[in-house]
Amino acid sequence: MFHLFNRKKGRYTETKPNKERKVISYEDVPLDDYEQERTDINPKTVKKIIIAAAILLAAGLAVLAFANRDKLTPENLGLWWSYEVLGNGGHGYPAEIIGSEVKPGNFAVNQSRVAYASDTSFVTLNSSGKEIANVQLRYSKPVMKSAENRFMTYGLGDTSYQILDYEKELYSGSIDGAIYTGDIASNGHYVLVTEGNGFLSELYAFNKDNNRIFKYSFSEYYINAVAINSDGSGCVACGVTSDNGGMRTGVYVLDFGKEEPVSKYVIDDDTIIDCRYISGSRAALIGSYAAYAVKAGAEDYTTISYEGKPLTNYCFNPATKTFALALSKSGDGRSCTLIRYNDNGEQLVSIDTDYGASSFSVYKGTMAVLDGNTVYTFNNDGNITNSCDAGTGARALILTSDSHAYVLSINQVRFFNLADSAPSKIGD
Repeated sequence: MFHLFNRKKGRYTETKPNKERKVISYEDVPLDDYEQERTDINPKTVKKIIIAAAILLAAGLAVLAFANRDKLTPENLGLWWSYEVLGNGGHGYPAEIIGSEVKPGNFAVNQSRVAYASDTSFVTLNSSGKEIANVQLRYSKPVMKSAENRFMTYGLGDTSYQILDYEKELYSGSIDGAIYTGDIASNGHYVLVTEGNGFLSELYAFNKDNNRIFKYSFSEYYINAVAINSDGSGCVACGVTSDNGGMRTGVYVLDFGKEEPVSKYVIDDDTIIDCRYISGSRAALIGSYAAYAVKAGAEDYTTISYEGKPLTNYCFNPATKTFALALSKSGDGRSCTLIRYNDNGEQLVSIDTDYGASSFSVYKGTMAVLDGNTVYTFNNDGNITNSCDAGTGARALILTSDSHAYVLSINQVRFFNLADSAPSKIGD
């Protein structure tokens, strides 16, 4: 045995000789013993640290959950667990389209899950490109409306429609009269507008069990655009009629619990192309010559003039309670000014670009345009933050983060990290 006398402790310390390390520390203690020494921490202090960390983590999770409370439904959590956590993935993007054509308006992405309606099928894909649903459609001119994990498909001018979720068809029905337009809320409530039986148009509202809860008949206007509010309790309906050779638009704000409209407006010399609720009681209307912000119960609406510039594209963003316009300065659809507004119709950001906007998407503070086959993203200062080749035949763009996007082409759905020069290969 090898013995050392520890003068500080006044006793002998017995250790085995270390063949690899025979150096003595400044405290005359072998380095092996020295390195094993630990600073003692009071158990009460450790407990307090753990409790404080747990409280901070719980508070952070609570704030995150509250900010995303509308999305944290049992259904969405189940889908997330099944397809994202358990890894029921596919072979990656790009994913070939089922059918021969998907119109840009029949393409949606929610929480990295893709849905589209082609000329033959309603299809959903998870974030890894795996096909989840493939439901046959029976319309010659299919239209798809989406709200998070709820979808409606119908045939324009047909009488049939389908209600679906991310995984399957929930209901297939028909209605009297050819369908003009419709919309669906995330809770499963939906509206359909048809040609009228003795009226110009008729609107029907249904609950998630597909029972009719409301009907309104229009004798003055042909309704061509409708949007249901987020909780499915009401809608805004926009229609058109002729007025001494010109066009006149009627706007109805309806509450399904009341027989008469909550608000009714007349807009002269313009036609509404599309509309969407971007907050609980406020809707944005996109017209041919101006946009409009409407609040349920308000006496008047806000007009946002295009100032003679052609409307190239537009984008609704309910997540931030904003909407955006792309107005061309050159008249040929290029050199667009991108303008974002809040739900009151107040301008927030305006950016001048040299690019067109065959498709237009907004994610928080980032705006993106598809110009030909190239994607450009802009920050609020108007600086280009990313540019990316989207591949041939690109038709529609949807941002899912500041630097990630899904692109619909004529035959594929593609996923891009916009900071890269090539499509991301998810799942490979």
